[in-house]
Amino acid sequence: AGGLGGGHGGIVGPGLRRLHTGYLRSGAGVPYAPPMPARTLLLCLVCLPAAGRQLELLDEPNAAMPPPEVVSLDERVGLMEAFADRERYEAQSVTIYWDNDGTYPNLFSNTDRYYTSGQGIEVGFAFDGAGIADRLAPGWEEPRFGVGLSLEQHIYTSEYITQVNPPLNDHPYGGWLSLNLAFQRADATRHDHFELGLGLTGQWSGAEAVQKFIHSVVPDQEDPEGWGTQQASELAVNFTYRRTWRTEKGRVFGAEFDMLPTVGFDLGNVFIRARGGAMVRVGMVLPDDFGPASLLGFKDHTAGAFADPCRDWSLYGYLSVNADAVARNMFLDGNTFADSRSTDREDLVGRLTVGVVARWKSAYLGWAQTWETKTFEAQPNGQTYGSVVLGCQWRF
Repeated sequence: AGGLGGGHGGIVGPGLRRLHTGYLRSGAGVPYAPPMPARTLLLCLVCLPAAGRQLELLDEPNAAMPPPEVVSLDERVGLMEAFADRERYEAQSVTIYWDNDGTYPNLFSNTDRYYTSGQGIEVGFAFDGAGIADRLAPGWEEPRFGVGLSLEQHIYTSEYITQVNPPLNDHPYGGWLSLNLAFQRADATRHDHFELGLGLTGQWSGAEAVQKFIHSVVPDQEDPEGWGTQQASELAVNFTYRRTWRTEKGRVFGAEFDMLPTVGFDLGNVFIRARGGAMVRVGMVLPDDFGPASLLGFKDHTAGAFADPCRDWSLYGYLSVNADAVARNMFLDGNTFADSRSTDREDLVGRLTVGVVARWKSAYLGWAQTWETKTFEAQPNGQTYGSVVLGCQWRF
């Protein structure tokens, strides 16, 4: 290689070879190195210190060399790719829900009005968040993930169920059939529930057919006559978010207890509302989840079945107080895209719920009673309804 040293061969030319390894003998036999050109000398003064430092680094056994660029697993796995990977999902539970304001689950009243019935079935999955956990739950310690897929139906009627043309200011007839996809994340003290519901309202929901069938096969039921006034059919889209916290477990009189505050909102053409509340649980072997499953709430898919693997059972009771600030309720305000019956809603709605949950091995049974304040202005008083939840969870 040449070029920089001009006629002397540059930095690695003959001039440098004579400087470092050879010499010319004078007539007296004294070693002699001829003078280098100024340009070659200048380049040596600049480059040799840097070259020497590199040699020193190579000679040091524990030299700190610049680390190679590392691409984390999170950066190599795409979110869409991860969610489409079926191997990340593990089915773990099946849950059946039933709400009714009539005799069987409702122990305190026997009515058929307003929110008169709700039923659903849900399949729960554990989700493996390896490689994407830092993006699904940034800053969370050891997060767990779950997914739920449910089919639900809600039925609303007038107080005067036997009238063909109920009063205009009464609760309109309506129904809602929805397919819901939920994603959840949780750590030791907090839980997030995200849910998207896609469905149908009005006659498309099948609420009329279901109620008429049930009333035809169950003894001593009045025929619902006002379905000719039900709200119009339309597509329904609603998004739900809930954040729940959990305190550490305490003990009182030998039983465990904890508290679960919650906040959230609904947004869509069915409901627009802000929600908040708190729950207290007291019992034996409280599960390490974020509350009992409910049709109008959610089931925790991030937790296993057993809080204590040495105990085959658990039993607890709970009390919850909740309040909603309502900006839209389709079943009171009427359809979004068509004219329909409506009534003036209440902007603030409160609920008190008491319930009990029992678990034996993988079987789960829950019952609850809910008292709700007035939801519309012409409503003479509040409403109460009962809830039954039956489930099986086999992932521990």
